[in-house]
Amino acid sequence: MDPKRTRRVLRWFKNLRRPASREWPDRAAWWGTAGFVALAIIAWALIWGLGDRWWPATVLLFGPRWVLLLPLVGLFPLAALRDRALLIPLTLAGVLLLGPGLGFQTGWRSLLAGGGPGPEVRVVSFNAMSGRNLVWSPSNLLLDWEADIAAFQECGRELAGVLKELSGWHVDVRLGLCLASRFEIVGVREMDREALAFAGGAGMVATYELDMDGVPILVTNLHLETPRAGFELIRSGRLAQGISLVREKSLLRGVELRRARFWAEGFPGPHIVVGDFNTPPESRSYRESWGGWQNSFSVAGSGFGGTRLNGWIRVRIDHILANDSWQVMDAWVEEDVGSDHLPVGAVLRLR
Repeated sequence: MDPKRTRRVLRWFKNLRRPASREWPDRAAWWGTAGFVALAIIAWALIWGLGDRWWPATVLLFGPRWVLLLPLVGLFPLAALRDRALLIPLTLAGVLLLGPGLGFQTGWRSLLAGGGPGPEVRVVSFNAMSGRNLVWSPSNLLLDWEADIAAFQECGRELAGVLKELSGWHVDVRLGLCLASRFEIVGVREMDREALAFAGGAGMVATYELDMDGVPILVTNLHLETPRAGFELIRSGRLAQGISLVREKSLLRGVELRRARFWAEGFPGPHIVVGDFNTPPESRSYRESWGGWQNSFSVAGSGFGGTRLNGWIRVRIDHILANDSWQVMDAWVEEDVGSDHLPVGAVLRLR
């Protein structure tokens, strides 16, 4: 190793221990950088360690996490002008926030997906918010999505009626869920939700057996409990009630996530699970229940993938999952078509 290079590296580390000078801009740059690095580490630990376990971390998990990057707007130029050695810790902390903290995906794993002999299926999942405000007709939506299988949550009566009338599609409607498939629906089973409904949960889960050109596959469509009511109470200043409700809904949703996973794994064979999980993938409850399944957007998507539209907050709570019988080829978020959710899509190839 070059001794001069080693000395330069050691000098750089030594310089990071204190501000470059006693002047206030240098002190501001140093302390700002130290604070931002601490912020990134704390936010990462809260989101991944305590999300859906401790109510402040749950609020952060579902909140506008992008605001955590705002300090970089001032710190980066200040460090570049006063102490360029600080640019490295700022960059590393920014990457920690951007990736694990905010959920930015590059889709690099899809580059490893090679060609194969198995058939491909194009799947779309969409919480339609009843479907009354859709900007396109259901037939045009399916045509634009080029979907082989389209799963709807909050599928209202009018939307369900139109889907049933579509030519060339096999459609099933139950539990506020609709499934439209170009493949024949051979059978359907519902997960028992009596106890969940009694506790105030959702837990709507239906599993379909499809005949994909002679190959039996399984698709589960689900809609789980939302913590939204608790957040709205907190935002309105009713903290005690809001915190209690956030805790209650997080616990209930954790039960629903586990029950849905146990239910889905009771069906052997190629399986796709889609729907409104009302849970970001960073959630500890989500990872404990569904961490063994492939999340299509995490594997092959690019960007943040936010699906729930709430002003300047977009949370990624709608997912397309697949077991190891499938290879994820592509994943994306569709444009707004008249709901408070964005549709999500994926191309899966049978191994």
